[in-house]
Amino acid sequence: MAEAIAQELGCKSVDINKETPDISGVDMLIVGSGNYVGGKIDNRLLAFLNDLQPSSEKKAAVFATAGGPDPKVIYALQGALEAKGYKVVSNFKCRGKFLFFNRGHPNEDDLKNAKAFASDLKKTSGA
Repeated sequence: MAEAIAQELGCKSVDINKETPDISGVDMLIVGSGNYVGGKIDNRLLAFLNDLQPSSEKKAAVFATAGGPDPKVIYALQGALEAKGYKVVSNFKCRGKFLFFNRGHPNEDDLKNAKAFASDLKKTSGA
């Protein structure tokens, strides 16, 4: 998902488990995750969000994949960003593979929808 969104936006995606993102100069922060039990945010991602400098001027968007139809992590991500003053302007969710469920997801349609989400973000950000 992150790669498809970044490709559409012409920017870099960062895996929080491999590196800490440098968000200086970023106009809009886009944060995504798989859905974990109870909608919890991955510990590394949560630490990154907690360390964000508060900003009442920055925009953000969130995305999530999940085995079920309503990934609760999307609300947790949005809440964490809003607690730092970010204005969350959009969100995107789709099915993701979980154990034996949703094999083949995200699929081509999911990636197409992720790119449409990113395209809409361009309009929102004025880019």
